[in-house]
Amino acid sequence: MFDRFEVTEEQETVFAGTPEVMEFDAVRPMRRGMRLARIYPHSVKPTTFGMQVLGRHATRNAIELDDEQAKRLINGGSLIIDVDAENGFVLLRWRGFAVGVGFYKRPVLKSQIPRFRPVE
Repeated sequence: MFDRFEVTEEQETVFAGTPEVMEFDAVRPMRRGMRLARIYPHSVKPTTFGMQVLGRHATRNAIELDDEQAKRLINGGSLIIDVDAENGFVLLRWRGFAVGVGFYKRPVLKSQIPRFRPVE
C-alpha cells in the first residue's frame, strides 16, 4: 500500500502523497500531501488525520476504547486506564475504527484529538 506514496519532511512535519500531488506546481500550495506527523527533538507525534487514514495498519500501541471512554477522549478528556501499551503516543480505536491519537503515560491516557465541539 505505501509504495504508491512519496514521503517528504518539511519544517519538522512529515507529509505523504501520490507522485502527482507531490509534483504539482501550477500554483504554490501551502503544503503537498497529507500531514502524517510532527517531528520533535525527542519524539514523533502522529497526526489524528494520519492515524484515521493509516491506523488500520497499526500492529502495536493501539488502545481499543468503549463508548464512554471514546466520548470522554473525543471531548478532550483523559482516563486512568491500565492497558498493554508502551508509554508515549498511541492510536485510539473505537469499535475497530481509528479515531485519533492519545498520549499514554501509565496509567493516564490523555487525548491528543483536536477539539472542535463537544459530542453529546
